[in-house]
This record gives sequence, C-alpha cells and structure tokens, in this order.
Amino acid sequence: MSRIGKLFIPHFHSFLMKKINEITIIALFAAMSTVLELSPIKIATQWGMKIDLVAVPILIAFFLFGFRVALETSIIMFFAISIISPTGFIGATMKWMATVPMFIVPTLMTLEFRGERELKQKLLTLSGILISIIALIALFGTLFVLLKDKEIISHLLVAISCITFYLSFWLLTRNYEFKKLGSFKNIYFITATLILAIIVRGITTTVINYYFAIPTFFGMSTEDAINWIPWYIIVGLNAIQGIIDVGGAWTLAFKTGISKFFR
Repeated sequence: MSRIGKLFIPHFHSFLMKKINEITIIALFAAMSTVLELSPIKIATQWGMKIDLVAVPILIAFFLFGFRVALETSIIMFFAISIISPTGFIGATMKWMATVPMFIVPTLMTLEFRGERELKQKLLTLSGILISIIALIALFGTLFVLLKDKEIISHLLVAISCITFYLSFWLLTRNYEFKKLGSFKNIYFITATLILAIIVRGITTTVINYYFAIPTFFGMSTEDAINWIPWYIIVGLNAIQGIIDVGGAWTLAFKTGISKFFR
C-alpha cells in the first residue's frame, strides 16, 4: 500500500464511522418521536391542538449531541408526522415550527465566535437572524391572504419559507462554535433559555396559527380564527408544551443514566 493510501484510509474510515454513528443516532431519536406520535399518550384540546411527548426525543438529541443532530432529527420528524398524522402537512408544519425554537434559542445563547472582530461579527450575525425571523413571520402573515385559493402552492411556499429561514440560520452561524452542552446542566441557565424559547415559540406559533394553520385546516378566515381562539390560549398551550418538552428531555438527559448509552 502506498504512503498516501496509508495516510488516507484511516482518516476516511474514521470519517465514515462517525457519519454512520450520527445517522444511526438521528434515526433512533426520529423513530422514538414517530412512536410517540402514534401513541395514545396525548391530551387533545377543543381547538385542534394537543399536548404530547413527540418533541421530547428531539430535545434529548439536542442536549446530548447538539444543534445539527437535533435539527436533522426534527426534519425527519416533520416528514413522519406529515405521513402518519391525520393533520398531515399542516400538523407537521406546526409541530416543527413550534419545536425548533426550543433548541435554536439555547443554541444562540451558547455561541462562541472563532477568530477576530468578534463583536462586529456577532452583531451582524444576530441582526441577520432577527431579519430572517421577521421576514418569515411577514411571509406567513401575507401568505394565506395572497394564495388562499391555491392550497397546493400555499403549502409549497410554506415549505420553501421554512427551508430558507433555517438555511439562513445555518449560514449565519457557520463561523461559530458551540460551548460544551454541559452548560445546560445548570438549572438556572436552562430555565432562562426556556423562558426565552417559550416567548419566541409563542409569538411564532400565534402568527402562523392565525394566518396559516387554522384558516387552512378549518376553512376559517383570520378574523374568525382570532375570535375562535384568543392569542393567550395559543401562547399558553405552547408554553405548557414547551415546558413538557424541555423539562422531560432535560431530566432524561442529565438526571438519568441515558447519556452513558450514547457516549
């Protein structure tokens, strides 16, 4: 074997095994999420929302392996719910959009910049993220008004807007590295991030429910949706769900021996 081969093969083997391990982990947590979606462990509400445990595996994946694994697992969860849930694409979209802030906000709070001009780069990055969030909410706010008679196109644009937003987040944070996930073991730190994540989740899901989910699924106008379910009900239900998701995942990740099986 040539000298180049001796140098290349071990590195390639290490890279391949790492990727296989990552894919296995993602598949495992996505499967757990799918099983929980099919299970009867849920509380339905009169507004079509439900309190469940579907996102708990996603948050466990985040606490144990970080943002990338959690995001990829949540994408698989999205497609699984689209196929197996009676609410289909709409329910999957809402579940995904409600879940992702629960690990994006903690990620933003644990960023460390590599290189020089740290403050300037942080300000530019955070400004870009804020702009992308505003753009996404604005798109959802006008989407159903513009395309309410073209349901398939409307759904397609929703998917494109989601992909665009999270791709922009990935691009904006590509020059950052994350602190050790052990920082989330601190109960005060995780509580602070949970409060901020619930605020982001509440605002996002309220807008999307009024301008997309409820009008599309129930055939209501935005005005009727606002009268049918007050904003504080949407925020309150999402706050309860967020506490269950993060609290359950945090307890399993850090207060049991589950991490030993993945380290």
